[in-house]
Amino acid sequence: MIQNAKLKIQNGIDYHCHILPGLDDGAADMTAAVDIARVLADAGFSEVCCTPHLIRGSYEAGHNLFRKSLTILQRKLDDQGINLRLLQGQEYHLDEFLMGFLQDPRPIAGTEFLLVEIPDHAKAEIVKETLYQVRCSGYIPVIAHPERRGLFDATEKQKSGRLTFLGSIFSNSKLKTQNSKLNSPFLMDYLKDLGCLFQGNIGSFAGIYGESVRKRAIGYLQQGLYTCIGSDAHSARKLAGWLDMGLREVARHVGDEGLQALLLGLPLEIKGKAVGVRQ
Repeated sequence: MIQNAKLKIQNGIDYHCHILPGLDDGAADMTAAVDIARVLADAGFSEVCCTPHLIRGSYEAGHNLFRKSLTILQRKLDDQGINLRLLQGQEYHLDEFLMGFLQDPRPIAGTEFLLVEIPDHAKAEIVKETLYQVRCSGYIPVIAHPERRGLFDATEKQKSGRLTFLGSIFSNSKLKTQNSKLNSPFLMDYLKDLGCLFQGNIGSFAGIYGESVRKRAIGYLQQGLYTCIGSDAHSARKLAGWLDMGLREVARHVGDEGLQALLLGLPLEIKGKAVGVRQ
């Protein structure tokens, strides 16, 4: 990497972004959404997974509103020459309503990957049970920004040694039913054995959530926990600066090839052509 020049990635996928306007606490309007898109495209992203929050009683944009917002934004980007393809998605809040929402789900790009955020107040046993049900429903949970959740840190402090997960779910798509490790008392181990994947926030590596989160993110990165990364951008404010800083930090620890692998970490065409506006 040329340290004095802006880092430029190629054909990266942003797996977590609140770019669609007016659906949650992300982009407030179409202008703000276009601003985010311009920054992502300028950084070298070619696709972005639109993942508005889904939280009962707070953010519950239905499929029709989602598709309308995505279609209008995609047209605006195309008209303005911003080369960014929008893909469908959702950030599911892990609570008692999650399984009900899966009656009519919106997985990432129409695949079997489901982005799930674990709230700070969640109990480990509830997390285990809910994500087990998600897996039994045929979806692979992608845990959003685990480095921001002290729930993982609390259990990991009791352990020593390195994590060994390297994203082997693609060679073992069925849940283990016998001789399973699913009785692990450690939440992170349980979720890995269950087949969950993990998405890191680029901003975490830039320190925008604080030093403890940054250190935890680097530790997880070095241990091979993450399958993919995303901006989790809610606005364009300072986005260009911390994207550059965060991507550099990732490359510093895993190299250019490691960074590129995380930017293409989920095989979004695993069940056929990825779902987006442009075909």
